[in-house]
Amino acid sequence: MRRLRYALTLALGLFVAAPAMTTPAHADDTPQLLVDKSLGSLRAILNEKGLEPAREHLKQAKGVLIVPDLIKAGFILGGQAGDGVLLTRGADGSWSGPAFYQVIAGSIGLQAGVESRETIFLVMSDAGLKKLMQNEMKLGADASVAVGGVGAGVGAASTGNPEADILVYAKSKGLFGGGSLEGGVVKPKPEMNKAYYGADVTAEGIVMGGGRTPAGSAELRKELAAND
Repeated sequence: MRRLRYALTLALGLFVAAPAMTTPAHADDTPQLLVDKSLGSLRAILNEKGLEPAREHLKQAKGVLIVPDLIKAGFILGGQAGDGVLLTRGADGSWSGPAFYQVIAGSIGLQAGVESRETIFLVMSDAGLKKLMQNEMKLGADASVAVGGVGAGVGAASTGNPEADILVYAKSKGLFGGGSLEGGVVKPKPEMNKAYYGADVTAEGIVMGGGRTPAGSAELRKELAAND
């Protein structure tokens, strides 16, 4: 009886702690550091075994949201969160400067552990891109989403909907069972956009306005162009 009570207490403690663990591990990152991490994550995913289709889909994408650390943690009740940058392809084929975003998702299922995934969201449709320009976009509701593949030994999964607005590719660093991005929320981070551009600018103004592009994003834009 004592052992059962201890096990239940431990499980409850992990359950209560789970939501707090969904906060991005690098929430204090500067905007430039997030841009630099995004460059590394993009390269890692495009070169990951099992994620080869990501390169071909990138060539057709209207935009790409790169999240270097999509953290997933929990016990029974799980969640995911991470900061990232969105870049879009212009009519001339060039890539915009980065706009800063946050991804928040929750899930309920038999889950245990902590996992960090380098993740890219390839925006394949104009409708999906338009929805991202809103203050808040719900994955699966405002825009259809499908998993293109998950690497690092987790096992590739072909998307069941090649016509989805958004295709997701991820490189996993850890083990985690269950969960889904369906119902997750993607929204801009005004404070990071202001810090990076030195002015109150909207995400839409950054990626669609054709304004100043900080020199610190040159390598990231160059990498995207090299994979066109």
